[in-house]
Amino acid sequence: MKKSVLAVLVLGASLAVTGCFDKQETAQKVEAAKDATANAATQIKDAAKEVATDVKNAAIDAKDSAANKMAETKEAVADKASEMKDAAANKMAKAKDAVSSKMEEVKNAASEAKDAAADKAVEMKDAAANKMAEAKEAMSSKVEEVKNAASEAKDAAVAKVEEVKDEAANKMAEAKEAMSSKAKEVKNAASEAKDVAADKAAEVKEAVTK
Repeated sequence: MKKSVLAVLVLGASLAVTGCFDKQETAQKVEAAKDATANAATQIKDAAKEVATDVKNAAIDAKDSAANKMAETKEAVADKASEMKDAAANKMAKAKDAVSSKMEEVKNAASEAKDAAADKAVEMKDAAANKMAEAKEAMSSKVEEVKNAASEAKDAAVAKVEEVKDEAANKMAEAKEAMSSKAKEVKNAASEAKDVAADKAAEVKEAVTK
């Protein structure tokens, strides 16, 4: 509205000035034109001041609006940053709890594995001890069997030697007796032969003497 009034005033002033250069116009029109121009200039000046005031006010309003907007934006950014910070803190807390829980699970699993390994080691140790005891007992039994077998073999060998010895003694006795008997037979035979020879010699001597 103010701009339209300003434009009309400028147009009126221009027409008034143009009319001053018309040689056919009267001095009254010239004076009227001067007054109109002065009035128009005053109105233009007032309108310009009003426009400048409006522009200044608009600039102040814009500045205030921008400041308010910046404040709102800054506050919104701060709120968002705080919200993101809280969300990140919650995420970190949850992640920390999850890691702590997982570490506890791993620790428990490791402890259970350690206990299981210890139990297995004890079980294997006991089994090995039992096996060693069984092997030792079996070896002791085997050694006893071998010892008994060796004793039996020794006794059998001693008995066999005694038997052979007795048999040899018997054989020697039989041989001695046989030799003694044979010697007697030979002695007797020799005595008989001697007697026969003596008899023969006597017979020959007697025959020669005759």
